[in-house]
Amino acid sequence: MATADLPPFLARCLPQPSLELSSRYDICFRHPGYNTSNLLLTLPRVDSIAAADATPAYGIHHRTALLACQIIAGNAFNNSRFAADREGRQPVQVPLDGILTDSQYYFIVDGSDLYPIVPSFQDWQFPHDHIPDLWPIPVASSTTTCSITNTDYAIDRAYLVPQKERTWYKDNDMSRYGVGLPDIDNRVNILPLRKDIHHCFDNRWFVIVPKIVKVETESATPSIQYITHIISREAARIWPIYHNILVKSLHNSSSAYLFARFAWAILFRVKYFIINGRPRYVIQIYKDKEGEIEYKAEHLTGMMLSSKYGGGGSQAATPKKRKFEPGSVANDEENPIESSGEDSDTSIEEMDGL
Repeated sequence: MATADLPPFLARCLPQPSLELSSRYDICFRHPGYNTSNLLLTLPRVDSIAAADATPAYGIHHRTALLACQIIAGNAFNNSRFAADREGRQPVQVPLDGILTDSQYYFIVDGSDLYPIVPSFQDWQFPHDHIPDLWPIPVASSTTTCSITNTDYAIDRAYLVPQKERTWYKDNDMSRYGVGLPDIDNRVNILPLRKDIHHCFDNRWFVIVPKIVKVETESATPSIQYITHIISREAARIWPIYHNILVKSLHNSSSAYLFARFAWAILFRVKYFIINGRPRYVIQIYKDKEGEIEYKAEHLTGMMLSSKYGGGGSQAATPKKRKFEPGSVANDEENPIESSGEDSDTSIEEMDGL
């Protein structure tokens, strides 16, 4: 009796990545200068620490969260900290390289309860010569493979300071960190990334930050290394694989651009605090007709903030129309939003969590 032939191949389905991250509540960081509507920033619980019963507790790297809030507060690197209360009387005791696990913290700037905040990346002044010491010079390496996945296919040229931020790049004299012709297209500002990882990078799903880590392929001695850090719960599917991954192919002059990229991603996340209809004390950039730049702290109404910063898409954290003092000129026409296949920063996913 003839038997039916067995099928020659077995089809497999790849396992669905865990969505555990999306079910965790973010940690809230609040501004002590406002009684209500004071939620300044939220960050997901992506780092773990073993609890007493050996089950992991999830939170966020203290130093990374602190640096994010310091940038939002206009680079308040030397006089700021987290506390459990608005008055700052209960300072956080977690080491800077430890994990914050409480549900909320107040970001305290000593000597200023109602400190001003930076409402957008375009209003942020790069802190030349004042970047915190633990933001190191990368160890130079050169390769054409993806800096994160180490694959050698579907590679894009990802920009650290995005191409559409040419005006910010020029205003902040970022060419001083480049090589060759040091415009925004110089190779120090370029990182090779696989196309899907590039997409996640441009959608602000993760940043690149220094942490004290042990590298599996190197000695067991901990050292400061640049690694990936997930900042969006939209990245739940890639969090188990791509969080805390060593980043390669960095130029030894790229630390300034990495710092700017971190600020670019973080400052987008203050959008809701800015446009929720409440008056805020903010730092804005002004440029006169000679091109001289000044940063001013001002009290603005909720309506003024919504008008300037309430755009959607790629403009969501960008002033819609910059208003300057009498006699000054706006720079909107000097900073068109560019469209580029190499550095696409426009996506509906940018509205993550807002």
